This record gives sequence, structure tokens and C-alpha cells, in this order.
Amino acid sequence: MRLATLNHERLDSALNLSISYCGAETVVAVTLAQQGESVAFATKLSSNHLGSNALMTLTRYGVDTSRVIRSDDRMGLYFSERGLSIRPSVVTYDRSDTAMANALHTDFDWDHLLNGIEVLFFSGVAPAISEEMFLACKEGLAASKGRGIHTVMDLNYRKTMWGSSQNAQRKIGSLLSDVDLLIASEDDIIGYEGAQVEADAVFDYCLSWAKGMLADYPLRGISTVTRNVDRYDFAAIRGATVTREEAWLSSTQQVSVADISSCGSVFSAAIVHGEHCGWDPQFIVDYATMSSAYKATIYGDYSSATEKDIASLLAAGFQPSIRQ
Repeated sequence: MRLATLNHERLDSALNLSISYCGAETVVAVTLAQQGESVAFATKLSSNHLGSNALMTLTRYGVDTSRVIRSDDRMGLYFSERGLSIRPSVVTYDRSDTAMANALHTDFDWDHLLNGIEVLFFSGVAPAISEEMFLACKEGLAASKGRGIHTVMDLNYRKTMWGSSQNAQRKIGSLLSDVDLLIASEDDIIGYEGAQVEADAVFDYCLSWAKGMLADYPLRGISTVTRNVDRYDFAAIRGATVTREEAWLSSTQQVSVADISSCGSVFSAAIVHGEHCGWDPQFIVDYATMSSAYKATIYGDYSSATEKDIASLLAAGFQPSIRQ
């Protein structure tokens, strides 16, 4: 559950906070459902009213929650202070002793959870929660590969959760052996590597990083999104998809930013949707970049954009068939 300050207030002076039920996997699930996909969600969630409200949020958007496990443990929280101009956004996590923090890897019955599933998606937050959740993700990936299920990981790197970059790289590296598609933003990549990169070199750095990861791991491809937000809250957003054979680069989308949060997750969802639809790789990365830019213009976690909304914004190139 996210508790966010209003009107760019500082957290230490805020008298009111807005409540939303979100997170990387939640945003991806809701965005995919809004694109017309059939989506199921799996997690371990508090059995109190807050947990029930979170489930109702997912259900409202058409996400199947029948695979969710309930627990007497509390709900995880994070506090978000939305920055402005030269002041960065600040996120404070409160995850200790929550349902997911106390979950056991044996809680997740992958035979049941993967029944009828074509794509398994998770973010790097899940295995960072605990050793048990790391094992759960590892077992879920192995079970997916054995069933021929396409596996997608959003790197979603959080330094404070992993403890050290060495621990993160060791554990994430062991997961990547069973991941087909890796998705990452510039923040994820730079944080994961502990790099210092000039703003005008970030896109090329991310491309180089993707090529290096493809050399080190048996991934089928890597998609990246780079978001450069200036002090006047204008963003330049550009995506790329890289395989061993080829690279597809989007044009840069420039937007005035209302809320940059969840733009990376929306990009991930659009990549998954485009691949599932069998679209041309160039159109997929253009579509995902536009989806991310569109989200940046909207406050909150969900863009509520349909496939038709995004396709209509693309000025040129192949247009997919649109569901009516």
C-alpha cells in the first residue's frame, strides 16, 4: 500500500496522505488487463481490510485474484514524497513483518499457480524481500521453464532491499538463467552496476549494458527504458529492445511530467503485451515507449490507457489491429 504526499509536499510536513494499492507487479497486471489481456495475480496478502481493499482494486480492473494467499500478517507499506524540479522524489519502505516478508517458499504451489499460464512476470523486488521469496522466485522460474512458459523479469533494482550490490548481482544472476526477457530502466541499470553516468550518455550506456548481459546470460532479449527528467519537469523517454542478432530503438518521446512513478512498470507491461500479440519488434518498443510517456502525464499509478489510445498517439509506422 502506498501512502503519498499531496501537491509535492514533504513527508515531514504533510497532514494528509493519499492511499493507493500498487507496486510493480500490480501496475503491470492492471495495465495488461486494460490492454485486453487475461491476467492472474499471485502473492501472499494480509487478510485484514487493507488486504481486501487491495484485492478489490485488482478485481475492479479485471485481474483474476483466485491465486492470492491470505495471511494474518500485516500489509506492507511505503511512503512516497513526490519531488518537484530540482528536488527528487523520496520513497520510504516499511516492509518488516509483513505477509510477504514472512512468506515461505513452500507457500507457493507452482503446479496450481501456473495452470493455464502462458507468461510468468515478476519484478526484482520479489526475490529481494527475503531468502524465502528468492527461493520461491527461483522455483517458479524453474517450474515455468519446465512447462514452456515464457518468463519475464523487470529488474526493478532497489539497493536498500538487497543490502549490497554483490549480493544482488549474485542472486539475480542465478535467476537470469531461467529468464527469457529482462526489462530494466536506467535507474535500475545504473544502481545495479553502481555506475556514474553523464545524463547525455545514459541511453548508450544502457544499450552497452544490455549487450553485455546478453553475453553473460542465456536471455533471449533485453528491453530498456531511459527517462531523462529536467529541472522544469519535462521528460525525454526512449526505449530499446536488444537481442544477440539485432537492436530496435524507439524515437524519443518528450512530455511534461505530472507523475513519473510507475512509468517503468507501464513500459514493461506494454512490452509483454506487444510480444504476446506477436507485433513487429520495432512497433513493440515504440508502443511501449509511448505507453510510458503517456503514463508520465497522469497522476497516480495507473494510466488507464487502452491499446487504441496508445496506437492512436503514434504518428507513423505499422498500426496493429485494434480490439473493439
